[in-house]
Amino acid sequence: MAYIKCLKPKQTFVHLPYWFVVDYMPKALGGYLKVYIYLFALSNSSCESDFSLEETAVALDMLYSEVVQALKYWDKEKVLCFKESAKKQFELQFFLEKPTKFQSDLEADLPLSKTLISHTRPEYRTEEINLYIKDSASVAKLFKIAEQYLGRLLTITDQKILYSFYDWLHMPFDLIEFLIEYCASSNHTAIHYIEKVAISWVDAGINTVEKAKEKIALDRRYFKILSALGSTKTSITLAEKKCIDKWLNDYAFNIEVILEACRRTVMQTNKPSLNYVDSILLSWHQSKVKNLDDVTLIDKAFESKRQIASQDMYQPKRPNKSAKFTDIYSHNWNFEELEKLESEYIDRKLNGGKLRE
Repeated sequence: MAYIKCLKPKQTFVHLPYWFVVDYMPKALGGYLKVYIYLFALSNSSCESDFSLEETAVALDMLYSEVVQALKYWDKEKVLCFKESAKKQFELQFFLEKPTKFQSDLEADLPLSKTLISHTRPEYRTEEINLYIKDSASVAKLFKIAEQYLGRLLTITDQKILYSFYDWLHMPFDLIEFLIEYCASSNHTAIHYIEKVAISWVDAGINTVEKAKEKIALDRRYFKILSALGSTKTSITLAEKKCIDKWLNDYAFNIEVILEACRRTVMQTNKPSLNYVDSILLSWHQSKVKNLDDVTLIDKAFESKRQIASQDMYQPKRPNKSAKFTDIYSHNWNFEELEKLESEYIDRKLNGGKLRE
């Protein structure tokens, strides 16, 4: 029996879904796009069957953890299914149909994970940067403003990183200018520090100057509270943020009330902690405290009760006057009979012991 072996032509094109290009690609990060497009091409190639994530990381010049995080991001976006199966194996399936619920509706609830590393930042050539400066008035203006705020001439590395905020992180120019101004006002002029702040803003979904101002105001409250407890740290953990958010949002306390709780914590404990502050604020919340005036009223009521309790403890008890008489046996004397007996006694004495006739 004769058999025919079919030779499939090598695939020369990758057909990405239109909805992915229009709705998902513009807001995705560069590293995430690299992973999606590369693995999408491999999964649709007739020459490829299985492939490892380690090889993918090497091919894309990325970290293994970055590749995994990118796939988890796209899995959350519902454009593919990425899950771990038995024996540390992974299953990957790309969806050709658009997700039923468009992700822009959930954008505020699903911020990007903090996995962006400078390793994924594109490497621009010096000729490219010079061309951007020449052809784009916005880029030239950005570099000039940056030099004013940072107080120095920009190096080519500075220019590449600043341009990446626009090209790689998709930050608008006014937001980049505000970022530089904010960092410089805090005496942080190192370009890599500014890059870390830029990445953290993108991770938090900050894409306008207004959102950046809101975040800065909130961060200052976080660190003001931690500083009141004696902390000098420049970063805040997720647990600390969650705890402080509960005081600010769930309990609806203003910053003055929280700082007063911090002050009392420092005065009353050797090792101030958020848990101790939380116990104070919980009791105030249960007592319907809204401001410092309410705290003062609670303090006065507590002091009044303490004084009353102290007086009751140390003041000697006075005897009950009415009880003194009721506790003694009553004889119910007949005074007329007593006088008669007394008269008879006297008569006996005068008559030699006999009663007078």
